[in-house]
Amino acid sequence: MQLKRVIKNEFYRLFCGRYPLVLIIFLLPLFFTIVFGMAYEENVVNDISLVVYDQDQSMLSRKLIQSYSDSERFKIIAYVDDEKTMEDMLQSGKVLTGLEIPADFSQNIKLGNGTNLLLLANSTNNIFANAGINAAREINKSFSISVAQKTMESFGILPTAAMNMVYPVRMGVRIINNPVNGYNPFMLSGLMLNGLQIALLLVVSPLLVDEYENKRYGVNYNNISLFVGKAVPCWITAVAAYIISLLALKYVFDIAWQGPFYQLVLLGSAFSFMVIQIMFLFSAMNKNTTLAMETPLLYIMPGLLFSGISWPEFSMNKFSIIFSSLLPMTYAADNLRDLLLAGYAPCLWRDMLIMLLFGLLLGTIAFFIFKFRRKHVYKNEGKV
Repeated sequence: MQLKRVIKNEFYRLFCGRYPLVLIIFLLPLFFTIVFGMAYEENVVNDISLVVYDQDQSMLSRKLIQSYSDSERFKIIAYVDDEKTMEDMLQSGKVLTGLEIPADFSQNIKLGNGTNLLLLANSTNNIFANAGINAAREINKSFSISVAQKTMESFGILPTAAMNMVYPVRMGVRIINNPVNGYNPFMLSGLMLNGLQIALLLVVSPLLVDEYENKRYGVNYNNISLFVGKAVPCWITAVAAYIISLLALKYVFDIAWQGPFYQLVLLGSAFSFMVIQIMFLFSAMNKNTTLAMETPLLYIMPGLLFSGISWPEFSMNKFSIIFSSLLPMTYAADNLRDLLLAGYAPCLWRDMLIMLLFGLLLGTIAFFIFKFRRKHVYKNEGKV
C-alpha cells in the first residue's frame, strides 16, 4: 500500500507539480534531437571556401579550376597573384583551403613529366580540412584520368582502350547503412541519448536527498517503498520520452529504424534504468540538493566523448577505455546507432545485461546509503 501511494504521489509530482518535471524529461532529449538535427541537416560538408593561386594561366589550369568550381564541396571566393596573399588569407581565417597551381603545370603534362599541385588546408577545424583534402583528391584524380585519356586518344587509341590503359584498376564503392555518409545518421541518436541522461540528472538527482532535507513522506514510510516508488515513475516517463525522441528521428529527420522496435525499446529501458540508479547514488551520497545535481556533471558530461560514438574505443588509451566502461552511454549509443542504421547490434544483449547489472549494483549501494542516512535523520523521531 505504501509503495502504491508513493508511486502515485511521484507521478503526480512529475506531471502536476508546481513545475511539472515531466516537461524536462520529455522536452530535453527532444530538444537535443531537433536542434542538433537541424544543425546537421545538410548531412555533408559543402561550400568549403577556396582561394586559387594559378601561376600557369593556361587552358589546362583553367579547366582544373573549373572542376573545383563545379564541385559542391568547394566555393571559390578569391583568386590571388602571389603565394603570400594566399597564406595570409588562410591564416586570417578568410578561407579554409587554398589551391596553388605551378607555372609549369600544362608544360609538364604535355611533356609527360607529371606535375605537382599544392593544396593548403586550415586544419583549425579538422572536419573542414579532412573534407577538403578528400574532395581535392577525387577532383584531381578525375582530372588526371581525363587528361591522360585524351593524350592517349591523340595517338589514335580508341576512347575505351585509352581509359583502360590510363586507369586499369578501378574500384567501385558501395557504402552500406549510411550511404550519404551523413552526420545526422552518425551523431543524432547519441546526442538524443545524451539529452535524455541530462534530463534524468536534473529530475532524479534531488529525489533521495529531498527526504533528508524536507522529509516529505515522514518516518512511517519504509525505505523500500520510497526508493522503488520514486524510481518507477521516472523510469516509465524516461522510456516514454525516449520513444517520442525515436519517433522524431524517424519522421522528422528520416533516420529509418532498421532494427526491431522492441529491441530499440529494451535498449532505451536498460539505459534509463542505469542512469536513474547512478543519479540515485549521487542523490543518496550528497548532503543537499545543489550538490546532488552538481557532482554528477563531472561524471555525465564526458559521456558523449568517451562513449565511442564520435571517437572509436579501440583508438583510446587505457585510462579512457576504463573510464568509458563506467558510462551508460558506452553501452547504449553505439548499439542504438547500429540498430537504427544496420538493423543489428552485435553487442546489444551483452551491453543491455551490463547496464542492468550496473544499475542493480549501483541501486543497491544507493539504497543502503539512503537507508543509513535516513535513519540518522530520523534518529530522534523513531526507528525507520
